[in-house]
Amino acid sequence: MARATITVHLPSHRSRALQLEQNTAEAIEAYDANIGDYLKFLKDEASRHDYAVKTDNTDFEGVFSINDTDHAGKKTAHDWLETQPDVWNWIP
Repeated sequence: MARATITVHLPSHRSRALQLEQNTAEAIEAYDANIGDYLKFLKDEASRHDYAVKTDNTDFEGVFSINDTDHAGKKTAHDWLETQPDVWNWIP
């Protein structure tokens, strides 16, 4: 069983990622073409650290939420997530 579950809220993630790139047509195309593989990368990396990554279609203010049994576990998962590249730095 995973130590923590990180949920990426896809509408919020997409909106924030595209804002960073000024919502250009090129950014929209690149995001949409690569998000599936990026999420697979995150899931694979997370599993190596005993975390789970899932997605939902909830439009929250934050782009992700973390579920764990205690605050320390949430913080550890958050710290790990912060070390991962964002979609723009991951795209090959």
